[in-house]
Amino acid sequence: GLPQATASGHPVTYDQWLAAQEGMAWKDDVDAASVGNLNLAAPGATIDGVTMTTGMRFLAKDQTSGADNGIYVWNGASTVATRASDMNASAEFNSAIVPVRAGSANGGTQWRQTASNPTLGTTAIVFVTFSSGAPAASESAAGIAEIATQAEVDAGTDDARFVTPLKLKA
Repeated sequence: GLPQATASGHPVTYDQWLAAQEGMAWKDDVDAASVGNLNLAAPGATIDGVTMTTGMRFLAKDQTSGADNGIYVWNGASTVATRASDMNASAEFNSAIVPVRAGSANGGTQWRQTASNPTLGTTAIVFVTFSSGAPAASESAAGIAEIATQAEVDAGTDDARFVTPLKLKA
């Protein structure tokens, strides 16, 4: 019996929600997103305040050449970043949406790729803010809490994630 939403803030019907989800290509989270042009041949040790480690994913969304924008895998501060396997072919860019896990400026945001049927390496790839999620939780602010892995607990160096009793026991 819910009427169709017609303005911001109105609740949506299930059919409206399904229609909104159709055609969206959700990508796995990235650990960080750029805040300016990155040298993809040597991206440095941090991106948006996130200390990168081998295998971490990042969104390059501000490249001087828009054709270079996309999701990449960090291979080292002075090592060429490679396109992520879920975004290394033209068809994988259509309606792509990627959540950003962390970062001083972009943590908790989501970005949508707007080019239609782009040609990889030629078409300017444009990412626009899709939505902003809740910020990361901290000791002074409510937000989204991340659970630490056992390795993070054992290392004892991450003060931003939460620990479960089982991990404490281990």
